Amino acid sequence: MSETLIEAPVSQYDPFDPEVLAAVHHHDGLLREVAPVVYIEKYDFYAITRAEDIQKALRNFRVFSSADRPFYEPNPFRPNAPLMQDPPEHTQTKSVMLRIFSQENMDKMESYFTEHAERLVDELLANGSVELDAYKDLAARYVLKVFPDILGLPEEGRELLLKFGDAVFNVLGPHNDHHFQKMEAGQPALEWVGANVKREKQSEGGIGWQLYQAADEGIITPTEAEQLLTAVFGAGFDTTVFSIAGMLRAFADNPKEWAKLRENPDLVESAFEEAVRYFAPSRYGGRVAKRETELGGVRIPEGAKILVMWLGAGRDPRKWESPDEFRIDRPSASGHLSFGFGIHTCAGQAVARMEGRSILRALVKRVASIELTGEPRHAINFQAFGHDYIPVRMTPDPA
Repeated sequence: MSETLIEAPVSQYDPFDPEVLAAVHHHDGLLREVAPVVYIEKYDFYAITRAEDIQKALRNFRVFSSADRPFYEPNPFRPNAPLMQDPPEHTQTKSVMLRIFSQENMDKMESYFTEHAERLVDELLANGSVELDAYKDLAARYVLKVFPDILGLPEEGRELLLKFGDAVFNVLGPHNDHHFQKMEAGQPALEWVGANVKREKQSEGGIGWQLYQAADEGIITPTEAEQLLTAVFGAGFDTTVFSIAGMLRAFADNPKEWAKLRENPDLVESAFEEAVRYFAPSRYGGRVAKRETELGGVRIPEGAKILVMWLGAGRDPRKWESPDEFRIDRPSASGHLSFGFGIHTCAGQAVARMEGRSILRALVKRVASIELTGEPRHAINFQAFGHDYIPVRMTPDPA
């Protein structure tokens, strides 16, 4: 370790202040410019703020461990699965998830997602130009159809999955009024999820069924299968809905980029990656330092609890030119950190990408323009970032 290390700057920044939560890109961006590592005195944790340093840290799970993090108290909404842990537990469990997200299964999902994306867009545009809430009427409606179908969930009660995810992404934060309001609002969803992760509720061939099959083979335990399925319920909806809704907001704000995409539909994949960089659906993750270490010349003591600031890093000017601009042909867009990094990248990121690209392809074929008709509204959330209202007008291609 270098002898020229400096101590982390001490900041009075409160990432959970209501004013901060209302404008997280601005405030987390200011924090990023203070230093690569900043000590948040109010809550006694360290924040890693810049893209390169986050990547460096998360390549080294032996030092930056997932075994602990700020605000890691037990909570019924907090996923408790080996997938969230370090090897060897993580390795065995992730092998099960990779089997579930095999190429054969992914091909089936892609066909299903594409079919329903095209059906939904056709339905929305059946009478010509339409005004709608891109969050509720398109993003949430689509995701709450296709992914629960893949999971094998019943139709009744699916809307509770958004409340469940909303509670999950407000666990890792201080126990203030906002936290308790989210926990209370999510209680009916917790009961619905608890009932629907049981073995007897799984439809043959669904993801839950496959997890319990892995338990029968002895790869994981039945308890771990239930925990993994609960984690999928918590992580597979809100952030995917936010990703798709944010993408639509970005295009509504940048009509020239929509025209560019329609001229070159091969940019769909790049456009989705740029959208989740620009409006990262996950604001932060967490780690603990297993020994004293350093990042960017800043000392991090042994036992330090850490927040890894994904959202601020997504607009780090050290990594991206003009990071506050939405450019669908940005060559480095896929280098974002919005799905995590290292061994703990989001296990379902391929599914989220597939959902986002499917709905985007369906829109590009049929929609000439996307325009805002009012002021969008951000969801107020500790750990996730997204919109819960985006009023737009979609005009179909007259051809």
